[in-house]
Amino acid sequence: MNRLVVLLLLGLTGLAIAKIGRVKKADKDGILDEEDNDKFETFKGRFKRNCTDGADACKQRKRNFANNLKRIKKFQKNNTDTKEEFGVTEFADWSTADLKKLVINPDKMPAPLDSIVVPEPKRSKRATATAFDWRTKGVVTPVKNQGQCGCCWAFAASAAVETASNIINKRYNASQRSYSEQQIMTCTQSSPCNGGWPATALNSIKTKGAARTATVPYTGKETACPSVAVDMPVNTVVDMTGNVASALSFVGTTGPITAAFYVCEDFYYYTSGIYSTNCTTSSANFLGGHAVTIMGYGTNSAGVNYWLVKNSWGTNWGMAGYFQIKRGTDTCKFETWGLSAPTAKVIA
Repeated sequence: MNRLVVLLLLGLTGLAIAKIGRVKKADKDGILDEEDNDKFETFKGRFKRNCTDGADACKQRKRNFANNLKRIKKFQKNNTDTKEEFGVTEFADWSTADLKKLVINPDKMPAPLDSIVVPEPKRSKRATATAFDWRTKGVVTPVKNQGQCGCCWAFAASAAVETASNIINKRYNASQRSYSEQQIMTCTQSSPCNGGWPATALNSIKTKGAARTATVPYTGKETACPSVAVDMPVNTVVDMTGNVASALSFVGTTGPITAAFYVCEDFYYYTSGIYSTNCTTSSANFLGGHAVTIMGYGTNSAGVNYWLVKNSWGTNWGMAGYFQIKRGTDTCKFETWGLSAPTAKVIA
């Protein structure tokens, strides 16, 4: 009996020590409370942040983090249909000014259509499959990261073209070909980090070609257009803006499509589910426009239709770099601002 008591006491002591070891620490700069500071320490470890207590830059990151935690709580919708979730992402210590560096100033871009021109058709025996994902075919390159350069338009175009080219040239998995966003953006326009348009990049690739990523690696800075060997992978660029029916059919049979949409601040903290915020230029937390690549589509268990989209913010954001957004409702002008479909040609 005495031995059992001793063992019990030792066990309780061990639990107490373990609990003490997990005690939340106070922020030495006095900016974060203990709970938020604990979250910040976890955040630093996950996203490899170097933040020294007392340093001005670190203090600002902590202020940003505290403010963004409050925003994230407000963003939660508890929507049982879309099941969208928001949480701490790599952007949790960024300021609003930092976030704007990733998006496009819509004032410089074409105006969106007022509404969808051709809606998605009702289901029929010959209708497009209910779900499709080009990733399952082994033709989609890994998610890339544009960093703090507003060149999403080049990444969107590159993702669409390289996938389309991999499809028609039957380059699967290890034989996939990846194209250089650095070459595309610098050979398409000046000031490429200040925004651009995916259709412009697609047409530039059609006429000037695209270098391979290994030849011109991404730096995220404006450089001179390099004189290097290029592929000529694009055959045509088809405008499908406002035509959901054609876009759906194209994605399910031919290849990916570039899209542009309005971005509000909650999008940066998206982690899963179907994004449904109807962001507009008059929304309180509107930040700008963003270009991405549609790689598939589907319908969730609640019957909500969505597009499956590849982003260019790395694999730590969203669902391993991807997100879902409501389909057929023109959420954030996703279907009426700029849908461009490149077709590829057979090349060596």
